[in-house]
Amino acid sequence: MSTPAFDAAPYAQIVRSLFARTRRVLLYGPDGRLWWSEDGSDSLDLRAQLEQVNALMRRRDFDGALRQARAADLAGGLLLPVGADEQAPLAWLGIVGPEKRNASDPDASALAQALRPVLLLLGRDVAGAAQLRRQRYASLQAAEQTAELRWLLATANQAGRDNGADRLEATLNACVTHLGCDGLMLWLEDRQLERIVTRKPMPAGEIETLRRLARGSLLQEVTRRRRTTIVAKLRETPESELLPWTVIAAPIPEGDAPRGLIMAFANRDTRRLSQREARRLEHIIPRVLAATEMEHDALTGLPARHVFEDRVRTMLGQSGSNACIVYADLDQLHVTNDLFGFAAGDEVLKRIAALWRAHSSQRVGLVSRFAGDRFVALLNDCTLNQGRAWAESMRQAIEALPAPPDRAGLRVTASFGVAAATAGETPEHLLATAETACKGAKDRGRNRVEVFAQTDKSLVQRRDDLQIFRDLSDAFEQNRFVLYAQAIEPLWDPTRARRYEILIRMRDDADEPVAPSRFISAATRYQLLPQLDRWVTRRAIASLDAHAAQIRAHNVAFSINVSGQSLVQPDFADFVRTTLKGATVPPELLVFEFTESAAISDIAAARRFIDRIGALGAKFALDDFGTGFSSLAYLKSLPVSALKIDGSFVRDLLTDERSEGVIRAVLQIAAQLGLDTVAEYVETGAIAERLRALGVTYGQGYAFGAPVPLDAVLAGLQPAAPMAAPGPAAQLATRA
Repeated sequence: MSTPAFDAAPYAQIVRSLFARTRRVLLYGPDGRLWWSEDGSDSLDLRAQLEQVNALMRRRDFDGALRQARAADLAGGLLLPVGADEQAPLAWLGIVGPEKRNASDPDASALAQALRPVLLLLGRDVAGAAQLRRQRYASLQAAEQTAELRWLLATANQAGRDNGADRLEATLNACVTHLGCDGLMLWLEDRQLERIVTRKPMPAGEIETLRRLARGSLLQEVTRRRRTTIVAKLRETPESELLPWTVIAAPIPEGDAPRGLIMAFANRDTRRLSQREARRLEHIIPRVLAATEMEHDALTGLPARHVFEDRVRTMLGQSGSNACIVYADLDQLHVTNDLFGFAAGDEVLKRIAALWRAHSSQRVGLVSRFAGDRFVALLNDCTLNQGRAWAESMRQAIEALPAPPDRAGLRVTASFGVAAATAGETPEHLLATAETACKGAKDRGRNRVEVFAQTDKSLVQRRDDLQIFRDLSDAFEQNRFVLYAQAIEPLWDPTRARRYEILIRMRDDADEPVAPSRFISAATRYQLLPQLDRWVTRRAIASLDAHAAQIRAHNVAFSINVSGQSLVQPDFADFVRTTLKGATVPPELLVFEFTESAAISDIAAARRFIDRIGALGAKFALDDFGTGFSSLAYLKSLPVSALKIDGSFVRDLLTDERSEGVIRAVLQIAAQLGLDTVAEYVETGAIAERLRALGVTYGQGYAFGAPVPLDAVLAGLQPAAPMAAPGPAAQLATRA
């Protein structure tokens, strides 16, 4: 049999309207032949997958075949059976998703469920096309199906052209346009989800009457009949006056009992709704349900995060917008899950969602469940004080929730953060600001409301850290780090070789430099220092290894910084040993440096690291020395070779006698233990001269030179005759 001439382009458009990030759509016959693709070419990945699926089908392993069809992720390709009988599909629809998955992308199972009504319609069209080829004529039923499919496609296309992310509202608007009715009302009782769209503004009283009908007598009627009902003469009660509308009420199925209805209404004097519109309304129900699943949280029925973010983006794009974001995080919901199970935790989330709905008003533009136990509200025409008051009322309402009878003692509270929108702000920045205030509320005792203010330095730092954290994650993936080096000069002994401290620098997605203090702070807060340390260690040793001969000839010493977060990880020492053993750079010219506070906080971890790496010949140094003078007994058990004097004492050396006193004390300790000293932040020649007079071994700072790319430093190392043996190495740190 020759390949059927079947055009699946309309269905490809429907697929793209459901999942806009689709890369390719293909249609295969039941025998595996390619029937249609957008560019006429096949997909090798899908072809190989389909051969395995058909092999299982021939062995009548239908369950295995369906599992294999959906085995790959969306990037590799997904195969969906076309038609009502999955054991004998009429065709296979292939969908290839984006190479990189977004958090908002549906998984294969969710996409397959959303496309189920489309697959059924496609199956009918495929069967109709086959019949046309065999019998050369089309039945009246097939023609009617084609008309309905074209209507569905037109509705889907119009919804897809809507620039907003709320596909449910776009779908309902498109349906109103193509039905030619005055409006649509959707009511999902299980999720307490209501949507009303109208072609033109309607009086609030009329909307309220339609709402009562949809939730009351009409819902009862379609539930009883279990079919779509047209009501040409509508009354709210048998005794009340005739209302001016004709309505079509279609039940939304869910097992044996409808979960709600969708209702089209029109003024009966200008538009009579017929069975044709009723069929079309029924056809749109799967599309509405698919949009509902994509746009709303499955547990609470509240709008999903991406819907909320796009609403905020629209609001910020409007001139004169005056709005607040309220961000809430339930306190210790995990305790409820641990004590009573996850079902109890889900029940708490549903009750909280009901409270958010109950507190909705004209001021509340949208409420959303972001994820887990986090809820967010957009308040329109709202000052910061009004936002605080609304959040406080929500906090009190949550705290007042009575415990269920079988869960005595269960108490639910939430921490709130409030932030005001400012001109030119992005949704990401505004939400990060509100989230920062919420985290501040948790830090300051929980069950409270915090308002973000630029004068609150701790909240500003947390907000900045949160923003940089997201950029840090991308920087690792996109390799946006680079190593610099700054010279460390001998102050009074010219025979000592130059040392270098290697500094890590980061660039943002616009290729602009990010201040080290900013991304190091974020890495510290969000436990990314171990990942940063490993990147520096691996990249630094690889760079040094490429110039190992010159480094050995010049006796140039380097060292690598280890954060306290890395120091306590047992496998970090194994990582460093493996990296060093695979390199030719002399370990004796490397010094691993950690801060004094990190050493004091876990002496055992510091000692374990020194023992394992010191066995290879490397040396060790203490950074920020002088800030942890609570006890110096630890120095006896840590065989370090150098002390790096904290820069706060060096900066004030010429103006503060106490700073000089601390430096003298450090020099005495170093002399007693036979250690070198390094003064950082040497910014002027006068400070360098004073340090030289005091006897500090090395100096580092802009008085000797600014940091330059490490590759430039290494490229400048020309082969030279061996020099005298170097003194203790200076430091290679991951921060300026």
